[in-house]
Amino acid sequence: MKKLIRYTFVFISMFLLLTSCGERGPVGPEGPPGVPGPEILPTAFEFNATLMPSNGYEFFQSIPEQIEVLDSDVMMAFILEDYIPEDDLEVWRKLPITEFNSRGTLLIDYDFTLIDIRIFLDANYNLNITDGLEDVLIRGVHIPANFAGKMKSNQSFEKIETYQELLAFLGDNIKLIK
Repeated sequence: MKKLIRYTFVFISMFLLLTSCGERGPVGPEGPPGVPGPEILPTAFEFNATLMPSNGYEFFQSIPEQIEVLDSDVMMAFILEDYIPEDDLEVWRKLPITEFNSRGTLLIDYDFTLIDIRIFLDANYNLNITDGLEDVLIRGVHIPANFAGKMKSNQSFEKIETYQELLAFLGDNIKLIK
């Protein structure tokens, strides 16, 4: 009986091995082209900012007119931290930046609206002239986005308000992790 099971196993293994080694069949015809997707890329712009007592340690920069900012879009800000001349490399650091000194904590941060970006200093102590920054290079990056709760597969916009509506929207694209 053991020999029969062994021979059966060997036979099935050989059969599977030999049938799976064949050549790949011909490639089928190419399907119709899909609808072209949007060509929306993040856009960057640079400006110099001065954060001194004379301007309340804040600097406002208008967003360039050629950049259209929508309610769902986001903005990021980076500060030029270093330049390595031998490699011709710029080192950018993402805001906010937190610095700790003997007087407390200093924060270089930003916020934005649909029309401008504000770079500012904030601290848990009274700022003075030595905390200011003069003529620092800032890179603003506009990232187009869309509220996921408003986007349907047929491109209509609806607000999802309940968990059941979210499940209905996601349909078969949701997997529960246990």
